[in-house]
Amino acid sequence: MIRRDELSPERIEQIVADARKAGYDFFLTQEEREASLKEALDRYRPGEEAWVFAYGSLMWNPALEFAEASPCHVEGWRRSFCFWVPLGRGTPELPGLMLGLEDGGSCEGIAYRIAPNQVRSELAILWNREMLSGIYKARWVPAKLRDGRIVNAVTFVVDPSHCQYCGDLPIERAAHHIAFAEGRRGACRDYLANTAAHTRALDIHDAYIERLVDLVAGLRGEDVEPSVPPAKNIQTIAATGGD
Repeated sequence: MIRRDELSPERIEQIVADARKAGYDFFLTQEEREASLKEALDRYRPGEEAWVFAYGSLMWNPALEFAEASPCHVEGWRRSFCFWVPLGRGTPELPGLMLGLEDGGSCEGIAYRIAPNQVRSELAILWNREMLSGIYKARWVPAKLRDGRIVNAVTFVVDPSHCQYCGDLPIERAAHHIAFAEGRRGACRDYLANTAAHTRALDIHDAYIERLVDLVAGLRGEDVEPSVPPAKNIQTIAATGGD
């Protein structure tokens, strides 16, 4: 689980410095992250609330302060294990895989509403978390909430030109890496299992995720269990679209 104190500028700068020292010179500098955030905020009207679309670990470990959470549907993008992680939930010898949004299809997840007075501070924390290596591009997308509202939400789509990208990976090979890769932040299979458990709890069926769960379970010879079970109030979010 990522804690908010782990996302301070000082901690992030140390992570980036360590990654660059290890040869991963594509990790973004603080100035590059700030420029990316400024570009995203150019499409935000000051004084208004902002929404964040979560489709992976942000669903089960948001580390954000939010005023509302609602299941939602986004068209034109699909959830995909599409980039390598040699750090975190993998190693250079056996890298893990992480989720990004790829062009095409649709995706269901959670939309978080950020109060106007917290938009800049919370998005700064979010950028420290999601924009370390530059694999993502921030994108504002229309998200249809379960109660019928349509909101404009910021989310993170994969950059297919980035050196970590592997979107054409066969699902069987992806399952192998997810099944066995582990790093300082834990096992890659936990990331999959947590995502699967939370989508199910929100009454979201993702055939791609369920297929990977089955493949990983088969490779390991055991069920894939979440390390972060869905919170008790997640059914309230699923049923009402409220927080």
